[in-house]
Amino acid sequence: MDKVVIYWAAPLFSQAERVWNRLCADFLETKGYEVILPQERANAYIKEGIIDFKGLVNNCYLLALRCDIMIAVLDGPDTDSGTSLECGLRIGAKAGKIIGVRTDFRKAEDGQLNAMFRLLDHIIYQSSIDESVAILCDKIDNKIMELLK
Repeated sequence: MDKVVIYWAAPLFSQAERVWNRLCADFLETKGYEVILPQERANAYIKEGIIDFKGLVNNCYLLALRCDIMIAVLDGPDTDSGTSLECGLRIGAKAGKIIGVRTDFRKAEDGQLNAMFRLLDHIIYQSSIDESVAILCDKIDNKIMELLK
């Protein structure tokens, strides 16, 4: 059987976000998944310090639709706009399953996640007070296996 391909939709602008994304991807890859990290894909679209945003966005768009499952990181007082758009594109295209992950113990601006995230197939909550990436990734792995049966 081919590897299950995960598209990791998440904020990727701070060093902390990028390191955490990579750490989660590494754990999931040890479980046999192929994890697409847009932050790594971006490297192919940077030439002489200039980013080809059109090429990068098109690549991410296609990968987000073609993957077996999307993991969407929903942290922050308001979920990252790029992550939100990637979820919406996948939902609109009826391209497959999406698991939301929230580790942020703060409440969103309205006291809960945006109601549109109810369209996701499942949301995993693990407070950031529990810093175990391994436990979080085990939860993700279990939910993927359940959803892709």
